[in-house]
Amino acid sequence: MSLCKVCPARATINLTADRARSIIRGADPAYRVIRDEIEDHSRWSVIHLVVIQSVADGRFWQDAYSVGATESQDESPWENGEPTFTEVFPTEQTVIVYK
Repeated sequence: MSLCKVCPARATINLTADRARSIIRGADPAYRVIRDEIEDHSRWSVIHLVVIQSVADGRFWQDAYSVGATESQDESPWENGEPTFTEVFPTEQTVIVYK
């Protein structure tokens, strides 16, 4: 459920976990990885936020995945389900930093 009452519904695409893993490894020529950054972490997992772009139509899609935090955690991206990517749009933001 969206918290935004005036925002339009966002398009989604469902991919298989294998295809999504192929995309983030850079092995799928139909998509480019635009951003793949650590968003959060827990004791056992590191959560990434990934933005990909469809080469065919230029649209941007976002989803999160987690990987094991250490070599002892055998966790691969989307191992517990199929990913659903939500359409996102590039937006310019101004950031204030203090030096």
